[in-house]
Amino acid sequence: MKGWKLVKPLTLIENEIDEVDEVNSLAKVKITKSLISLSDVLRYKDELDGEDVVLGSAGIGVIAQSDTNLFGLEKGKHVYVEPNKECLECYNCKSGNTAKCSDLLTAGVDFDGFLCDFVSAEYDKIFVLPESVHDLEALFIEKISLAIAVVDKLGIQKGDYVAICGANNFGNILAQLLIYYQAVPIVLTTDEEDYKIAKDSGIYYVLGSEDNWQKEVNVITGGRMTKSVVYVSDCNIPAAKAFALASYNAGVAFTGVSYKNNSISFAQAIKKQLQILCINSGHGNTAASINLIANKAINLSHLKLDSCTYESVPTAFEKMNAMLDEQGKIYEVIVDLVK
Repeated sequence: MKGWKLVKPLTLIENEIDEVDEVNSLAKVKITKSLISLSDVLRYKDELDGEDVVLGSAGIGVIAQSDTNLFGLEKGKHVYVEPNKECLECYNCKSGNTAKCSDLLTAGVDFDGFLCDFVSAEYDKIFVLPESVHDLEALFIEKISLAIAVVDKLGIQKGDYVAICGANNFGNILAQLLIYYQAVPIVLTTDEEDYKIAKDSGIYYVLGSEDNWQKEVNVITGGRMTKSVVYVSDCNIPAAKAFALASYNAGVAFTGVSYKNNSISFAQAIKKQLQILCINSGHGNTAASINLIANKAINLSHLKLDSCTYESVPTAFEKMNAMLDEQGKIYEVIVDLVK
């Protein structure tokens, strides 16, 4: 087994990966495609803490080896591997409530990710993919799961107006999910390319840098402003904008696919008595996400993505690092491990 391991900032080395001994509780998956996301690049830049591990935030593949008595995970099955594990050390885990683990471990940060040829995973972390779910869609299951968690925890209902600060790939996915649930997303972005992609994705209310956001949202909502606001941590929009768009006693969720630091003043939030939530995981929503994809609830064909081969992963990280420094954003990269 081999994979691209981060050994120090800005340095990836192809390393041999030790086999896991607990073969009775694990299945071995041949990784065919993986995803490089912002969290991977921030680890690469030493702006996000973590262990010295193989990077890669998402992965899909085929079963290479499993228990012969395990129905559904036979050799050759096309599968998605969940990129998280329960810590088994926190109070909830030790109390038998692992579904509410308070220190969830993440692939590519706390343990080896998916920029490798094989992974071993617990059976309950492996999901067989229906034929109708394409590889691109499967690589975004974790982001869809996070979007579901945002909707659930904010208690968003049919007809609710929801402001989304940030139109990157995650913000786009969240907006499409809200439309599927018959809520009304209002997406705000300062990035012209993200603005166009959001419009092409069928999102009706998209406000760009030329718009007066507070005034436009006031008009769209009939003077009520929004009951819920989602601030995507990677959006490069001042967090105060989220508070300005919220109605009195509204819910404001801070979320995203990285833990990028932001400078925030809570003066407006306190004045409006806003309810602030921080959501970093869609743990437990994988099956629901696969079902949404299979039912064509979300269209990912408009998303801006790059691609590379396994051998060119170091070059891809160099390019993503340079783009993040120059433009403040990246395009997620799909890595094909079978070319």
